[in-house]
Amino acid sequence: MFGALALSALIASVAAAPAQSAVASLTRRSTDLCGNDQHIILDGTPWLVANSMYGASQMVGTSCTHYNGIQTPAGGNPQVVWGSKSNIQYVESTNNVCKGYANVGIIQNLQQPVSSIHSIPATYDWTRTSTSAFKGNICFDFILGNTKGDSTSTSAQELMLWLQWEGGQLPIGWDRGPVATLGSLFGTSWKLYEDVNHSNGMTVHSLLPDTQFSGSFAGDLKDWFEALVNLGRFTDATYVNIGNAGSELFYGDSVLEASLGVQINLS
Repeated sequence: MFGALALSALIASVAAAPAQSAVASLTRRSTDLCGNDQHIILDGTPWLVANSMYGASQMVGTSCTHYNGIQTPAGGNPQVVWGSKSNIQYVESTNNVCKGYANVGIIQNLQQPVSSIHSIPATYDWTRTSTSAFKGNICFDFILGNTKGDSTSTSAQELMLWLQWEGGQLPIGWDRGPVATLGSLFGTSWKLYEDVNHSNGMTVHSLLPDTQFSGSFAGDLKDWFEALVNLGRFTDATYVNIGNAGSELFYGDSVLEASLGVQINLS
């Protein structure tokens, strides 16, 4: 629920900078990211990989995100091969505090209205091995706004598509119950939870499947946006300002290995 916000300033600066100014931070080498706000931009791709540990001040332990390489399945789109290794102690007083977000961020074709986006093809495959109780999720996370580039004001909206979660993690608005249901999207049914994130005043729309995905997802995320347009949450004129996918981390000793392909194709 905070991952897109943690990346908003970073991605905005990447999108706005001339290509030559970013060369020093580009890489395609296998890299471990263990700094609390460390990232790399992947040369020649629409992505960056980030270790966004925005809750590190309340974390006992460590968490690193790693980039392994790029693969292109036969007949498919390129994918980032990446993952994370977390050793975060359970602390009763902070067990409901998200310590951070291991993620891949989109850095191309953002700040476009929904109507200008033809498709957002996405594949996400993952395995998680935990050697202790683990709390966290697998998700897509976007920020939309009525103003181009707005990813921080209270009029912007955060959209989360939860694929899998464990350890009792709950979305913002869970206590209010679902505000809508979707009967068929990406091959399953969903419930929509909504409320304001009181840390920033932004409304969060979290869509959770009735049956969790078990390590694999494929679909066109434009269908998700259009479903929320049909529910009146925003319009086709709303700008898609931030987009990413990753894993929110609360506590536990866990290794995530993943491959992710997601890109925004304009009309």
